[in-house]
Amino acid sequence: MNTNTNTPLKLRSRLVASHQIPVTSLAVSDFQPLLVDTLSKAPALFLHAPTILDLSALADDIDPRQLEAIIASCRAEKLIPYALTGNRERHQALAFSLNLAWVEPRSGQGAKDHSAAVEQAESIRQTEVITTPIRSGQQVYARNAHLLIMNQVSAGAEVVADGNIHVFGTLRGRAIAGAQGRDQSEVVCQQMQAELIAIAGTYLVQDDFPDGNGPARCRLVENNILIDYL
Repeated sequence: MNTNTNTPLKLRSRLVASHQIPVTSLAVSDFQPLLVDTLSKAPALFLHAPTILDLSALADDIDPRQLEAIIASCRAEKLIPYALTGNRERHQALAFSLNLAWVEPRSGQGAKDHSAAVEQAESIRQTEVITTPIRSGQQVYARNAHLLIMNQVSAGAEVVADGNIHVFGTLRGRAIAGAQGRDQSEVVCQQMQAELIAIAGTYLVQDDFPDGNGPARCRLVENNILIDYL
């Protein structure tokens, strides 16, 4: 048996959609109830999800032991914290000391963000078309494609795409567009009754939807999901 131990590793880069959770208090007794309440709105979306902790709201020095307790509370709720973001001067060294990655805040990316958005828009060139209803409990994933559904999406169903999602009927389940981080993705439907809309890791649950009915367009604007009723 011939084994070559000198074969180089073949590294690949890919976008991974992450949830970004703001840490407004290092007291677990304050943080934990807020976290549990948030996760309860969409448990399937957050289960074992890659997570970035945003420390931007913390102005004081951070005790690493307190942050470790926050990380442990996230892991107890089946999240997978892997990185920090916030103020580079105050928080980057802290991330490395805890063996976590560092992610620059989006607002500081400037022209680089625009270039990445153009690249994202051009990278998806195919569309997966489904003509049958998506029933409760079903999940459909259009990998490296847009998703076009010529029928309805039932409550309890989940439709996912790396690109846009268009539903030519009623959207009652969960719609997750830009699943690999494409923040230019949109969700468009003829009748908006969704349980949850997510775009590039940012989500909005039905209780937080603006008032409205009928056809709708959902898009990401300044890290918030905007729903326009047409």
